[in-house]
Amino acid sequence: MTNRVPTFSLQRIIFLVVSLVLCVQVGWWINVQIRESGRLLQARTQALKANCAQAWQMDSLNLLSSIHTRSDPASLEQRRQAIRQNFPHVAVVPAPLSRDDLALLNGAGYLTLRPEPMIELENQRWHSVFRAATEGAFMVVAVLSGFVLLYRKLEQELDLKLRQRNFTSAVTHELKTPIASLKVWTETLFTHSLPDEQKERIHGLMEKDLDRLQELVGNLLDVARAESGSLVLHLAPLELGPWLHSVCDNMDQRLGPGALGLKLEFSPEPFWVSADPKALATVVENLLSNACKYATEPRETTVTLDGDGDDVFIVVSDQGQGLSHKDLPRVFHRFFRVGDELTRQVAGTGLGLFLVKEIVTRHRGKVDVASRGPGLGCAFTVRLPRLPRPEDG
Repeated sequence: MTNRVPTFSLQRIIFLVVSLVLCVQVGWWINVQIRESGRLLQARTQALKANCAQAWQMDSLNLLSSIHTRSDPASLEQRRQAIRQNFPHVAVVPAPLSRDDLALLNGAGYLTLRPEPMIELENQRWHSVFRAATEGAFMVVAVLSGFVLLYRKLEQELDLKLRQRNFTSAVTHELKTPIASLKVWTETLFTHSLPDEQKERIHGLMEKDLDRLQELVGNLLDVARAESGSLVLHLAPLELGPWLHSVCDNMDQRLGPGALGLKLEFSPEPFWVSADPKALATVVENLLSNACKYATEPRETTVTLDGDGDDVFIVVSDQGQGLSHKDLPRVFHRFFRVGDELTRQVAGTGLGLFLVKEIVTRHRGKVDVASRGPGLGCAFTVRLPRLPRPEDG
């Protein structure tokens, strides 16, 4: 639909820009957390190294004090014990482990930082970085999920508005055309003296216009009842074979004998379902009407009736315009039609397939559509729960 593309493209661009800005912002925040955790680690490392200097200062003062007072200096083990007791993060080693290690006086050894607190600080740093990254990722996912939900909701609302606008245009056209035709034929009949043969032909054309109006009004009423939950079905056991044959013959005559290129492929096995014959006929008629509308002559329309386990299925396939992959999920939506109402040439309101699904669902069945692509036709499959023969109970 040509008038949708600019709006939705603009929305996608805005969504991508917002997503990019959000990701950059979160990336910047994570980078700040990494830098700050690195600075904190460096500060804590410097504080630990200061412990080495304090331990060296304490040991040196104790040693110098004993010399000054001419008392016996502490033994090496006592000095190490005092350092260990006052500075648990500092170790006395016989040889330096790094260039920052301090040598004790009197060759008592070297002061170095124990590896455990450094490992713990490093682990704490990476834990804080991981936590910041996790929080950032969660925030990005949460915000983007919200954006996606809002975007999809907005897209659905815009799509519904477009379909409603198309529906208004379609209904206007569907009402205007037969009404204008009826007006012309009425004026012709009452203002001209016509031979009986021409009157009979005009009478037939007027009946077709009235049938078209009646079908449109009937569809509108059925859709309104379906939406309000007041669509009442009168279910009864129905043998599908003879009934479906009759519905197809009537539609073939109604659309013009041979216009559908109808081919019936019925299984010889009798199939019974619990159905409302009139409502279910609306389903088949709408599918056959679409097969006629959306295919060019010579048409080929096949109606298949068969069973599969506990289900009975009716397949209406044609060689018409077909559907693209993106349109398949939306084909049963209310007001949906392929293309734009302003450029579409095929008559219709976009309610037929919506009504088909509503009626089939109320029969406890399912309806699906398959298409190989535009120009390759469609196949609509109606599945209904199968009943045993009435005489079989």
